[in-house]
Amino acid sequence: MQVLSRLEARLPAAAGSYLLVLRLAEDAALRAGALGEFLLPAGLYVYAGSARGPGGVRARVVRHLRRGGPAHWHIDSLLRQAQVTAVWVRTGKKRLECVWAQGFARQSLFTAPARRFGASDCRCPSHLWHAEAEAAELRQALARLDESPECLWENERQAHGNGEASA
Repeated sequence: MQVLSRLEARLPAAAGSYLLVLRLAEDAALRAGALGEFLLPAGLYVYAGSARGPGGVRARVVRHLRRGGPAHWHIDSLLRQAQVTAVWVRTGKKRLECVWAQGFARQSLFTAPARRFGASDCRCPSHLWHAEAEAAELRQALARLDESPECLWENERQAHGNGEASA
């Protein structure tokens, strides 16, 4: 919880878009609302989202990291099984999750194993992307995205699969 408090202090309470980097330790069957069930392979994932409501990015990301309460978004079902290893953010009124999803779709490093996941309100194939990469290579790919976000937090041990999540 101490890590969450430190991260919360760094997150902007303004509108913006964010990327959650997640590690799924083992293959998992995932049910995501009306989308149905998906089998996700173990590994690293990136989820692209946006936050426009009260509290902005801070409120949305903290809600995701606290992992309680009812499932509201597709990502809530994955967060019950995966560990967040990093949080990337860019503030502003422009919704960037689709820009980033299009960037992932153009790179061979990423695949979309859950069609329409997080993307039921747009035309993107998905807002959840499996990364065939190690943590360092993934960081470089995220930093090269159009309208690139800033990494506000990273759990090095978890990013490499060497420990328990601390957020």
